Amino acid sequence: MAERNAVLRGVREATRVHSELGMQKQIAEHGGRIDVFGTLFASNVPLLFKPLDGLLGVFLPEPAPGVLITTERSLSIQRLTAAHELGHYRLKHKPSLDDETILRRSPFSSTSRYDRQEMEADAFALTFLLPRWLFAEHFQRQGWTENEMHNPQTVYQASLRVGASYSATCHALQRHQVIDRATCEALLRVEPRRLKQALLPNYQPPNWRSDVWLLTEKDEGALIEGSHDDLFVVRLKEHSNAGYVWNFEELEQAGFAIVRDEYEAPENETIGGMVTRTVTAYSSERHSGRFMLQETRPWLETGQALAEFTLSFDLNGPEEEGLSRPERRHWLEAA
Repeated sequence: MAERNAVLRGVREATRVHSELGMQKQIAEHGGRIDVFGTLFASNVPLLFKPLDGLLGVFLPEPAPGVLITTERSLSIQRLTAAHELGHYRLKHKPSLDDETILRRSPFSSTSRYDRQEMEADAFALTFLLPRWLFAEHFQRQGWTENEMHNPQTVYQASLRVGASYSATCHALQRHQVIDRATCEALLRVEPRRLKQALLPNYQPPNWRSDVWLLTEKDEGALIEGSHDDLFVVRLKEHSNAGYVWNFEELEQAGFAIVRDEYEAPENETIGGMVTRTVTAYSSERHSGRFMLQETRPWLETGQALAEFTLSFDLNGPEEEGLSRPERRHWLEAA
């Protein structure tokens, strides 16, 4: 009973934060993921990133609340740790030094038995970052069904959009009863590197720690939030039978290098018919921006584009040493 009450308290507080900040409405309108760093700033809790020896995060309630997050881990782990520390703050907990055990335990397991304060913060963090409605928003945008969550590649792409690790996403889908335990265990046996390799045939990225985003027409107008060495695989239908081709100059102007450019015609398609254009782009720089691709007839100087593909991106992760970016932006604007 004590464990159940701890979990319920964490879940209720996370749901309360969602409601207070209107998060579901924001994501329905603009897409993206839960902004945990921005939530800490909006809560007037200073957040500092720095190398931490053997720790992922620290919560200090006195003399004024504050949070430290390591710079030595991936963006998804930084986000989970920040959500855990936010839970400590919202639930009025004592000081906490949090190590990698927060990655290996689950308050939702029927056999979980550990410190009540940590169980509350864990339940808060997982509910805050990965609510059922967040998955529903992305399922609707992408046209995904629950059955498609049996496909490891689809689950991997879902994990990128909700801002969590592949394993955390598998567990969240089971918790929300989208998949059963056996399916979750089968998905967890698939290494994310294999999924990345399947998206990058015959191409070797600088390292396999980078995430690989598969972007299609379903991502039109979306906001992509990731890390500075992520790769984009942009797959779009091209109406070559009518002389229209996609122009990728804006992608290059936005700071990306095109490392692959391929065409694939559907089976039994006649010559000159519609093809699928797949462009793989990479940038090692931390940057954010927006680009718009147009499908046009290149020999015409002016004319109506047959289709457009617009994407906003923020590839500044993982967070570097210093203040959080929301806090830095605030002080720059106030200066």
